[in-house]
Amino acid sequence: MCTSITMTTDKQDVLLARTMDFAVILEAEPTFIPRKKFVFNNDDSDNHKNDYAFVGMARQDDEKFVFADGLNEKGLSCATLYFSGYADYNDQAHEKKYSLAPHDVVPFLLSSCATVREAAEVMENAQVENIALRFLDIVLPLHWVVTDATGQSIVIEYIDHDLYIHDNTVGVLTNSPDYTWHITNLRNYTGLSTTQKNEFQLQNVIMRPFGEGAGSIGLPGDFTPPSRFIRAAFLKSALKDIETELDSVTAAFHVLSNVDVPKGVVQTTDSYDYTQYTSVMMNSSLKYYYKTYNNQRIRCIDLNEEDVDAPNGKIWSSSDTEDILYRNKKD
Repeated sequence: MCTSITMTTDKQDVLLARTMDFAVILEAEPTFIPRKKFVFNNDDSDNHKNDYAFVGMARQDDEKFVFADGLNEKGLSCATLYFSGYADYNDQAHEKKYSLAPHDVVPFLLSSCATVREAAEVMENAQVENIALRFLDIVLPLHWVVTDATGQSIVIEYIDHDLYIHDNTVGVLTNSPDYTWHITNLRNYTGLSTTQKNEFQLQNVIMRPFGEGAGSIGLPGDFTPPSRFIRAAFLKSALKDIETELDSVTAAFHVLSNVDVPKGVVQTTDSYDYTQYTSVMMNSSLKYYYKTYNNQRIRCIDLNEEDVDAPNGKIWSSSDTEDILYRNKKD
């Protein structure tokens, strides 16, 4: 599971936000990687030199990190979402410039790309291989959303060994089916509206709505990927009064709260999926906001305040980052 939205405000502030919904406890923590070297999970040479520093949510596995999302110093953000039943990578014999594990795509793009165009070119020259993630012992079926500081956004998918790069026209991504299917499915919900339904006469009976909000009758409320896609797209399109960065961050968290998965609601075979964290990446200001399942306080990491040439990275605990409201009160 997982849901993401991309937004550009009237003042051209750009953000990518996502929920991380998963059954396995990821133990992800906000992690900063400077311009140094990032050791990829399938790279035993220990020699990848990343061009750009970045911050995001990551799980540390020995000396290596698994990033689910992040934001780099150039304002490029990237998030990975589950794509089960559809992801089929281009693990073929032909030569490619880059060889990547699926779980390494996020840090690779963040460490080497400044724009969506660069990210697309990198993926055109990459071979994503069927390499298992060690602590789960499976090849993760994934697709990705990438957004840059200009507001451009793309969705990257591999289906039947072929690479597809879509313009993220709606600014929403969930899980399976593929992105084009979700866009077509939007046509089933053209009757949704933010305006109140009027009363009408049915033969000799006057029919009146029970209350406000009748325009959204038919908005799906379940937790399947198609329903979360529709819900997020509708809510995002209806946002009003977004003047500042705080407005946009607050709005993004409110939209994603409508697809937030409480523990126990989505049962799997022997566990349950739930929203382990929600993050908002501000491409414009280079700020990474997040909250976790057990701590709904919104916290902020400002990439501008980090030493991009530091000799070592940094991992924050929950108490190390500032409350967004306290930060704004200080300023």
